[in-house]
Amino acid sequence: MIAMRLLSAAIFLGAVVSCSISASNAQETPQPAPETPAHAARAPYSPFKTFFLDDTCRLLPDPAHRDTGKKKPHLHSDPVICHLEGVANSEHIEETIVGNELHRNMVSVSEQTYVLQNITTDPAIFEIEHFVPLGWSVDSDPKPDQMNGSTAIFHPHAQPGEIVHLHVGLRQIKPLKTKIVKTPPVTSAQPQGN
Repeated sequence: MIAMRLLSAAIFLGAVVSCSISASNAQETPQPAPETPAHAARAPYSPFKTFFLDDTCRLLPDPAHRDTGKKKPHLHSDPVICHLEGVANSEHIEETIVGNELHRNMVSVSEQTYVLQNITTDPAIFEIEHFVPLGWSVDSDPKPDQMNGSTAIFHPHAQPGEIVHLHVGLRQIKPLKTKIVKTPPVTSAQPQGN
């Protein structure tokens, strides 16, 4: 008999606790899930997988998940996903004549081609962060999708298994000393004799 009373008291207390918990849950307003920062170059809920790469084809962590601490992440390369071809540096002089002045510029060119392969079974975007040194400009087609400080950002797309190429060229112009062009003396036309 005592056992029955204890059992019914325990059931009663359990029901009261259960009711009070559900009542407190009902009174709480649901909090929205914290928003995850969307990357500026990618639309939220993009159907594309994104590979983040630097200008040496190293794979970078997703900017939304990059650690802001002092320790730099260990970056690695995968030559199947990205490798460089046609890496070249050259210099030449460009000249123009304005009036009797010869304007000359030393032009330095740095270029490389990214060979990118989508190894997934879904469409993919390659986000390439190409560093542009001070005094240099991007001189290639296509132009970067955006500039973030001294970094040009490109977004080539690739279908599953597709290989795409992206050529990036940089150009620096250093003016040289202007020279005065000496004009030859004007000679009058001589009559032709018979």
